[in-house]
Amino acid sequence: MNTQQPLRRGLLALGSSTIAGLVAAPRPLQAAAGQPHAGMQRSARATRVAAGQDADMARHEVRPGVVIAYADQWFGAPWQDGEPILLLHGVAESHVAWQQWVPFLSGRFRVLRPDLPGFGQSPLPLSYACTTQVVASDLIRLLDTLRIEHFHLVGAKIGGSTALQLAADYPDRVKTLAVFGTPAKGAPGGKADLTSFPAWIRRDGVRGWAAATMASRLGSDASPEMMKWWTDELMGKASPEACIGYSGAAGIMDLEPLLGRITAPTLVVTTETSPLQPVSAARAYQEKIPKSKLLVLPGNSYHIAAVQPEECAKQTLQFIAST
Repeated sequence: MNTQQPLRRGLLALGSSTIAGLVAAPRPLQAAAGQPHAGMQRSARATRVAAGQDADMARHEVRPGVVIAYADQWFGAPWQDGEPILLLHGVAESHVAWQQWVPFLSGRFRVLRPDLPGFGQSPLPLSYACTTQVVASDLIRLLDTLRIEHFHLVGAKIGGSTALQLAADYPDRVKTLAVFGTPAKGAPGGKADLTSFPAWIRRDGVRGWAAATMASRLGSDASPEMMKWWTDELMGKASPEACIGYSGAAGIMDLEPLLGRITAPTLVVTTETSPLQPVSAARAYQEKIPKSKLLVLPGNSYHIAAVQPEECAKQTLQFIAST
């Protein structure tokens, strides 16, 4: 098993200037050699630093052929340990998609941002199914390796779908769940047709597909600079094979039969005019989750977690505090 965990220092690129300086130059924390922590929750973890998009990340081979890279950050007091919170990104993204959330979470939580298999610094395994069930089980293996038993869970878009699957399959592990712009079915009823994405990517390439769909993904509140960065620097550089695999699996996905098994308090967030699914479709699946609520934010983006990171992080914190 590869347990490479490089020692690094870095500065967090903040999304909000109002909190600049609060989390600069975090102190690296390492588990003492040969001194086990009490219980799974206090893990034998590596350095907690802000990882840039191209910086080497810690990684684990969670099963033969499946290597997951991840950012693992805690910016609180070095003699304390934050509650783990796991953030799951969408197709053609990486852990960097959550960067603007980190300042709002990291003073209380140990923030874990994996690159899902096939994206970022996590290679695409041979013959990988890319289904929510397979990815969820591999993420649990990563958490087992890190000796994390209970955690809060957040996901956006297909990362949110994977979070729904994980919470249904491992209900005793998830403390709270929050999903943003997340479909439970491959045909969620909006103008953004997930079933068309694999053929689109094959025809136009990842960047062409990303550019053509970015307006509906990020909506009218996104700046031209944000649209360009997401198209050229993040999604446009993703693996075509991974994008086709995940999009193909998403197109035939149906998680609704599983939703009644979720026991964690759950927050489902969408926007008033999401191109991915109407509010009625989000409400229909949210009501199948026993302890859940639906939050509808203004806007026309289906990636609200990226477009309004401060508001979405704030809503997540408030929801966790209320449970």
